[in-house]
Amino acid sequence: MCQRESEMYYTEKEMTTALQRACQTINHLTESCTEYTRNFNDCFALLAEYDLQLRGKSKARDVIDFEWNTTREFVYKLAKSGLTLEQFAIHCDYEIVRNKKPKLGDIAFKEGAMVNDGKSWMSTNENNTGCHKVKQSFFLELGIPVLARPIRS
Repeated sequence: MCQRESEMYYTEKEMTTALQRACQTINHLTESCTEYTRNFNDCFALLAEYDLQLRGKSKARDVIDFEWNTTREFVYKLAKSGLTLEQFAIHCDYEIVRNKKPKLGDIAFKEGAMVNDGKSWMSTNENNTGCHKVKQSFFLELGIPVLARPIRS
């Protein structure tokens, strides 16, 4: 039996609230440290915190049991653990958006992790300033290799 679409996806309110809370947490963590720290206040930490705020748990943190210094190294070590970025997203209960049309709450991987706020992509950067808009969200995101939508598990 097929689950109704409205039951399969999170509401706009749930995703907006989760993203706001995740950004508040990352911004608070950023204020408490003097430098950008991988897996603490970086783009992956934002993604994992968004997942936690949305679901009450985060499979993303469970999968990553390694340290990294660059995005490229993250992808390499993820692959060594047996997962591509797409497989990682699916494992964390996201569905891959093949038509590349982003919506509020979607996540994306392009030179780091990003979360869509409905108009822009939110992420962090290495200058230790917390969450911010990194780029406008377009109708089609052809340049983003992995785009995924959270689904209820």
